[in-house]
Amino acid sequence: MTDFTEPTAYERSWLEVVRALDENPAIEVSYEHQGDVQLEATDASGSFDDLEDWEGISLDRSLCELNIRFAELGRQWQTAGPHAWVAGEFHLTPLALLVHEDPPSFESSLHSEAERRVGAELRVIDEGPVTGAGHFAAIRLQPGVGNPEVWYSDSHSRLWKMDLDYPGYLEALRITKGAYDWQHLFTEAPLGTEEYDRTPDRLADMLEALPEIFPDHDYEPLRARLAERLR
Repeated sequence: MTDFTEPTAYERSWLEVVRALDENPAIEVSYEHQGDVQLEATDASGSFDDLEDWEGISLDRSLCELNIRFAELGRQWQTAGPHAWVAGEFHLTPLALLVHEDPPSFESSLHSEAERRVGAELRVIDEGPVTGAGHFAAIRLQPGVGNPEVWYSDSHSRLWKMDLDYPGYLEALRITKGAYDWQHLFTEAPLGTEEYDRTPDRLADMLEALPEIFPDHDYEPLRARLAERLR
C-alpha cells in the first residue's frame, strides 16, 4: 500500500537543497520553513482539472512532476567565514494548492494599470516572508498557455517578466539557494541605473561565494548571464 506521507524522489531532492544549507559550515541559517507533507496537495493533476473546469486554463501536465507537497519549504540564510557576504531567502508552496490561491495584492498607487492586469493572473510560487521586503515570484495563469510565464515582483515594487519558465525557475533556485536579487539575472531590470545600483554587486558576490561553498554546481552559465546583463 502506498504511503502518501513519504516524500517523493523529487521532494527528497529539495530536502537535499535545504540540508546543504543547514549542514554547511560556511552558511548560517537564521530561519527554517519546513512543514509536513500535505495529503490535500498530493493530487496535482486533479487541481489542474479544477483549474481547467473553473477558469478554462489548461496547464501542461508535465508540471505535476514538480509538485512539492510540503506545507512550506524554505530557508533564510547568510554566508559565514571568509567568503563574500551573501544572504538569501526562499519559500516554496505546493503547486497543487497555489493554482487555487488568490492573486497577490497590487496597490493602485504603486503599479500601473498594465501591471495590475498581469497581477490578477499571478499565483505566488516563491517569496521572502521573513524579511517582509515584498518580493516574490509567481506563475501567470492564462487561457491557452500550458507552460506559464514566471514574473518577479522585486523589493522596489517593480514587476518583471522572467526569462525562465516554472521548471527553469526551480532549477535556478536550486543553484542560487535564493540569494537576494538572483532573479534579476533573468529580467530586464536596468542594472546600470541608480535604482538598481546595488544589484550588480550582490550578484557578483553571489557568484564569487557560492561556487566556493557549493563546488558541485556549475555557476558558469550564471556568470555568463551576469556579464551579458551588464553590457
